[in-house]
Amino acid sequence: KMYRSPMTIATMALFASTALVLPATMAFVAPSAPSNLHNSLLPISTSSSSIDIDINNNNHAARYASTRLLPPLQMSKDDETTWDRITGPKLFKTVTNWQGIHSVPLVPLRIATGLLMIHHGSEGGIGPANFDTPQFDGFVEYVLGPYFGFLPGPPEVWSAIHDYIEFYGGICLALGFLTRPAALSLLGTMMGAVYFHLSAVGLQGFPLGHVESYSYDFEEPMLYALIFLMFWFNGAGPLSVDSVIYGAISEEES
Repeated sequence: KMYRSPMTIATMALFASTALVLPATMAFVAPSAPSNLHNSLLPISTSSSSIDIDINNNNHAARYASTRLLPPLQMSKDDETTWDRITGPKLFKTVTNWQGIHSVPLVPLRIATGLLMIHHGSEGGIGPANFDTPQFDGFVEYVLGPYFGFLPGPPEVWSAIHDYIEFYGGICLALGFLTRPAALSLLGTMMGAVYFHLSAVGLQGFPLGHVESYSYDFEEPMLYALIFLMFWFNGAGPLSVDSVIYGAISEEES
């Protein structure tokens, strides 16, 4: 019989116990591991002094166990600096839900645009439709007569309608009350203004030509029209009468 020293016997017993205990330990740590996990830990031979270990399978098991015990590190929002927000991926991100902080810019835009429309609708005095004033009569003579003669009825009526829409529509827009109907009505008046300016002076060399007297005529009503189009689609936003009414109606429906 081959003589084995006590040290050799102890070493073999240690490896044998490791082969039996380690798979059970791994199963306890990672109970949902793949079914071949145990098989990857068992190819240990004690028939001689050499020990064969499947290194690839054991590395796979170690990686699986590490992912179960140590989740991947992620940068928290506290670690993100202002410079990261300006120059990082968020620089190219488009907001798809205009709620919360993203809706804040709508408030000054809506109020300022409404107040400017009130001013536009007050031609010839305080309030709309100031008949027999030079401003009102000039609008009828130089705008409605030459460029809107196709409209039925007296041009004075259309001039008054124009003033009423801009004055009261501006009030509604500033308050955020009946915002969509007001925005749609104001959109109609601005499209009429764009038509008038394009008919009178054309594109004025748009987009690269020089404009005489620095009077960019059609661009202002075009921008107004786009603003009203946005509020027609999206509604008033926060800090508006419409949002209060909708909140009351939605609570009643629920």
